Amino acid sequence: MKILEVNYTDLVGHIFNGYDLHLKLNRLGHDARMIVLSKKSVQDTVVQLRVDTILHQQLIEFEKKHSVSNVIFPYAGGLEQLKEFQEAELVHYHILHNQMLSLLDYPRLMNQKPSVWTIHDPWIITGNCIHPLECPKWRNGCGVCNSIQQHSFKMNQDNTRFMWNIKKKMLGQINPHIVIASDFMKTYLQDSPITRHFNKIHTIPFGIDINKYNISQKADAKRKFKIFNDKIVIGFRVTDDPIKGCKYIYEALMQLKYREDIVLLCVGGNSIPEKIRQQCQIIELGWIFEEQQMIEFMKACDIFLMPSLAESFGLMSIESLASGCAFICFKNTVMAAITQAQECGISVEYRSSKALARAIEYLIKNPDERKRRGLLGHELVRKKYSFERYADSHKKLYEKILEESLKG
Repeated sequence: MKILEVNYTDLVGHIFNGYDLHLKLNRLGHDARMIVLSKKSVQDTVVQLRVDTILHQQLIEFEKKHSVSNVIFPYAGGLEQLKEFQEAELVHYHILHNQMLSLLDYPRLMNQKPSVWTIHDPWIITGNCIHPLECPKWRNGCGVCNSIQQHSFKMNQDNTRFMWNIKKKMLGQINPHIVIASDFMKTYLQDSPITRHFNKIHTIPFGIDINKYNISQKADAKRKFKIFNDKIVIGFRVTDDPIKGCKYIYEALMQLKYREDIVLLCVGGNSIPEKIRQQCQIIELGWIFEEQQMIEFMKACDIFLMPSLAESFGLMSIESLASGCAFICFKNTVMAAITQAQECGISVEYRSSKALARAIEYLIKNPDERKRRGLLGHELVRKKYSFERYADSHKKLYEKILEESLKG
């Protein structure tokens, strides 16, 4: 098969953005390439779109000024001219709304070749936000948005109805094969007026290489971070994004009775509040981009907290399970389903820092239970979320689509 993966970048999110997948397909004897806007790897099967850096920044500023997102970027023509695109039998699109392709070009691109599109989050069915949470306006056109300054694509003025209508018009002209990682996304697509006509939806959970996660090495991983004295390591991602729920972690930590027994091991681009610094031992690693470093971080953790208010999948959930961590999240989120709470992971009352604190204390006081859940999580990933399974599912989908295209 001649397969082309298209994403805004290669190494960031390489596990699920087509990069690792195209490498695997090549090892299996297929001809797989990747086209990106921003190339970070040295892989010769990855091709970078030609972009005028100054013009690109001007386009970004123009969209910000006029409160639109991914409407005017002109790179579809350059994509079509590349021989990798022209020779591909099937094109698999991934994350395109990071200033890569215009929504206006989706119909032309996806209707000219057999196409697969992995939809990673609900941005495509809203007027602006990535996760609408309790807001129902995505169901009927958005507009009069109360949170245009609280999302990744901030707006100076409320243009959410305009953006919603553009998406409805453009996506109404296509019906590609859609890949989603969880039923969380399937429900959104089926309920949205923008995407409810999509009738070729395939659920393929993300996968990781379980062989890289040797849980017998947890003590060694702790020593690499200079963690000794049998301290219980609690890991989480530090961010100011309210969707990720750090607010509830901080509130829960202040309620703990066992703060002297724990070490907080954190990744991310923001800082932990001073009131937590005064109460807990903290090791902040900042952003980690190298895979082995992330694995070492996860292996050093005994408990992993992920109280996100919403995720489309939450890759860190299966990374932590693979590392033998006891995992805690909120109920009624995709992570609760993925980690099979309460049998494996633990889910607590939504938006409750008190319930989160109780679950943390329970795991601190019960080392056998921490270990039991860690072992269960590791086996769950081995059985359901392996990268081999993820890659094989895509390979079979590609073969099926190409077989159908030959039959006309």
